[in-house]
Amino acid sequence: MLEAGVAQALQVLQSLKLSFERYAEHHDARAWIEAIEKLIPQANRKRTIVGVVGNTGAGKSSVINAMLDEERLVPTNCMRACTAVVTEMSWNDSTEPARKYRAEIEFITREDWEKEVTTLMKEFLTETGTISRDASDENSDAGIAWAKFHSVYPKRTRDSLSDCTVESLMAERSVMAILGTTKKISTAYPDLFYQQLQRYVDSKEKVTKKGKDKGQEKQKKTFEMEYWPLIKVVKIYVKAPALSTGAVIVDLPGVHDSNAARAAVAQGYMKQCTGLWIVAPINRAVDDKAAKTLLGETFKRQLKYDGGFSSVTFICSKTDDISITEAIDTLELEDEVEELYEQQRNRKRKIKALQDKNKELGESQAVYKIALKETAKDIDTWEELRDRLENGETVYPPKPKQNKRKKFHGRQNDARKRQQKDRDDSEDDFIVSDDENTQSESDDASDDEDIQAPQVPLTEDEARIKIKDLREAKKSARRASLELSTQMKELKPRIRDLEAEISGIEGDISHICIAGRNDYSKRAIQQDFASGLKELDQENAAEEDEDNFNPDEDMRDYEQVAKSLPVFCVSSRAYQQMCGRLQKDARVPGFKTLEETDMPQLQAHCKKLTEAGRIATARSFLLSLCQQLTTFSLWASDDGTGLKMTDDDKRKQVKYLENRLSGLERGLEEAVRACLNVMKKEMNDQIFDKYPDLINEAIAAAPGTAQKWGAHKMDGGLFWATYKAVVRRDGIYHSSSAGHRDFNADLVSPIIKKLATGWERAFQSRLPKAFDAFIKDSGRLLHSFHQAVEERARSNGVGLANLAALKTQIYTYEQLFADLNQVLVARMTELQREANRDFTPTIANIMHTVYDICTNEHGTGSFKRMKEHMTNFVTQYRHRMFHDATVTVKNHLDAMCKELEDVMEERADEIFIMMKADYNRVLGGGQLPTGQATAVLPRAERAMRSEVMQILRSVDAHFEPIARGEIKHVNSAEQGDAPADEQDVMDEDNDEGAFMSAHELTGHADDDSMGDVNDTAMTEPTPSKHRSTDVPTSGDSEKENSERLTPTGNDMFADDDEL
Repeated sequence: MLEAGVAQALQVLQSLKLSFERYAEHHDARAWIEAIEKLIPQANRKRTIVGVVGNTGAGKSSVINAMLDEERLVPTNCMRACTAVVTEMSWNDSTEPARKYRAEIEFITREDWEKEVTTLMKEFLTETGTISRDASDENSDAGIAWAKFHSVYPKRTRDSLSDCTVESLMAERSVMAILGTTKKISTAYPDLFYQQLQRYVDSKEKVTKKGKDKGQEKQKKTFEMEYWPLIKVVKIYVKAPALSTGAVIVDLPGVHDSNAARAAVAQGYMKQCTGLWIVAPINRAVDDKAAKTLLGETFKRQLKYDGGFSSVTFICSKTDDISITEAIDTLELEDEVEELYEQQRNRKRKIKALQDKNKELGESQAVYKIALKETAKDIDTWEELRDRLENGETVYPPKPKQNKRKKFHGRQNDARKRQQKDRDDSEDDFIVSDDENTQSESDDASDDEDIQAPQVPLTEDEARIKIKDLREAKKSARRASLELSTQMKELKPRIRDLEAEISGIEGDISHICIAGRNDYSKRAIQQDFASGLKELDQENAAEEDEDNFNPDEDMRDYEQVAKSLPVFCVSSRAYQQMCGRLQKDARVPGFKTLEETDMPQLQAHCKKLTEAGRIATARSFLLSLCQQLTTFSLWASDDGTGLKMTDDDKRKQVKYLENRLSGLERGLEEAVRACLNVMKKEMNDQIFDKYPDLINEAIAAAPGTAQKWGAHKMDGGLFWATYKAVVRRDGIYHSSSAGHRDFNADLVSPIIKKLATGWERAFQSRLPKAFDAFIKDSGRLLHSFHQAVEERARSNGVGLANLAALKTQIYTYEQLFADLNQVLVARMTELQREANRDFTPTIANIMHTVYDICTNEHGTGSFKRMKEHMTNFVTQYRHRMFHDATVTVKNHLDAMCKELEDVMEERADEIFIMMKADYNRVLGGGQLPTGQATAVLPRAERAMRSEVMQILRSVDAHFEPIARGEIKHVNSAEQGDAPADEQDVMDEDNDEGAFMSAHELTGHADDDSMGDVNDTAMTEPTPSKHRSTDVPTSGDSEKENSERLTPTGNDMFADDDEL
């Protein structure tokens, strides 16, 4: 509702601006236009940046894609990590269908790439200019450098590198054409957008398709330039509901990127982050204590400096990747799933019985099929005999098929026995066959005795009878076979139904295991996170003051820290499939609703992160609006005659007001100085006074630190190639084997470690309290000033008509001071984050000399000489480097204090000037021309004030619907074409607000949830409540209107719980 009020307020300001523009030749009109133009930009939303970090393979890209409701937006690859660049995703405000998906790809500058390519060449080239043998190992430092170099210069072969120079590389047109530029992509279709974007950001290690033109494809890919090493940042704009409230998601591949420009971008985002999302696969998150160890000690300490622990969100990805057996055993879920397993076993037994029956029926059917085939042959034989008889020939019955016949009839009898229960009449159809079987067996017996019976010629009647019997037998066999087929077909759907039930049961088991692991993981991660923070606090406390360190005394409520850590266990695949995407993938079991994937909850969390900033922006704007509208009201109600008093009384009134205003000005200045003194004292106590001891500790530890870098690998030292890679990059390098190494941070570590607790205490507690005191002091000064002025006005009976409006302004100004608190804290946080990062760069600047010396060492004994140079330089310059580092940080913090002082003074001056103008306008008066009872304003000016007054009188009517909670859907250019399901969010930006309710909308500085926002209309003050009955009313009608347009202080904050 706050933002709904903002949207309506903008319309009101536009109406006022149009009115003033019609009288632009008048001085007051130009001044008011300037004031409105200055006020309108304050309504713009501030960006809420959310950084997403995680190790390779953690599923960051898949999580982001699912959260944005896109199948593929951020590039993903099942073979390798492919998001090697910083990628920023924010709301797309374009209303053009062809620009539904937009991207801006910023490339690094020529200077940055020249430094980078110089470093890369030193990495993979030997001293003689040939390529290093290590470059063949793609996992080695040289191999990684060669791969990056070759991706940009694919036509440069290994053999041609000896003649290659940095100047010639920088002169290549294909590279020069892209450096320092920004490539823009826009399309209406996500698939096309993905393909165009992937061309730039994906590191191409394609798996070549098999085929006859495989060689051609390989040759084509070999010489295709890749752009990802040259990219500084990619900015994607998409209409994702999760981003519609102003969240900006930044996929950070790592702040330790070997590309200095890209690493600087990542660091810059880290300083701005309102939220930090840590992504880890759930099957490693708990086992590896990810919440405790994933970020590393250095990163956690940086969070401590930045005050960023409260901004952390933990995301467990790939919750669908689960071993049921392990989950049941580990989580002790046997009792929960035993009944389901019994149901599963029962279904499997039924399936086995049906399958056995189906097998038997199949065997029986096979017998009948053989019978059909044999009978058909017999029929052909006997029909041929019959034909010969009809032609007058003498024929004899065919000899029986002894072995096969016996075997066949045996199987036939077995089949009939199995089918006896289902077909009692089947056997009757084969009586002839039984007789034949008996006869055949008799014949077989006679054959065994080598007795040949004399053959009797066959008659036509015998042939016809035999053919008839055989045809009946064939018909019976066919019927029996068809009946068996019917029974087998009836079994198949029963088996499928049982298999479906088993699949459902397995899904239920998976669901129980996934939910159980999610619940366990959330609790464990929260405890691990709190435990890791506690260890860091205790470590810092012990190093800061070991004598007074008490491990039993908690520095903060760690139980509350654990509970407050948001943890989401998400399945991107399950969510995408349930939304109709990833249709080519196998079905993911264990999820019945979207909510069970935890992705909708993560999307809601993303929206909620913006609420504090949106509230602050809306409140600040509405407060300024209230002040400006009241000022307009006072100005428009002034008829130009001034106060009805004698010249002497007017002079006394003006003198009194000037004295009071001067006192107010001095008081505000003193409040700023007092706040500044407290700030400096706290920084001295918590930070600067600790410098001398910490510098001495760092000086003492520096030589040993430098020697350790070159120690044996078993003692924590570095391999010579890694050592040289580090010095080649000014002391900072992320090695595939040795991990992240930062010589500069190692040197300054004794200072940073022991300063962390005091730093956090100063900027998270002490300085904010100083700001609170300044706000309260300033508010008291305003009320004291108004009270004194009001008492004099009432005693003189002068200016009472507008005292209510002036009192309302005091409450508005007080809230403007309160709003300043958030501005000060936000700016302080930003500046101190910059300052606490100054320690290491200062060390790096001084160490640059020895890094160059070490880099230039070649040949036999070069590693030994490098280590000697390093140790000697650190020993010689250690005093200077630590002194300079601490002084640099102190200067930065002193500059911070000066900037915050300027901010406080500027706000105090703004408020003072506005108050001075208001009070002079109402109570300062003006001398009437000699001999003239009244002064008449020019007609144009009277018309302008009257027109403005009419607009102000109509403001309340526009505000009242919001005060009653009646927010309508309004389309605006700012809203664009937001999705229908996002209307609840966009309503806040595009609906009506109320002048009468504006103070109530802004009267809740401590609210942290837009869900608690409710508006109430301010009651209209009555004249009897604010005016003395004995005050003359002639000529004051416009003043009364002004009074009625402006809420009283009591009304303004009538219900602080409704926002």
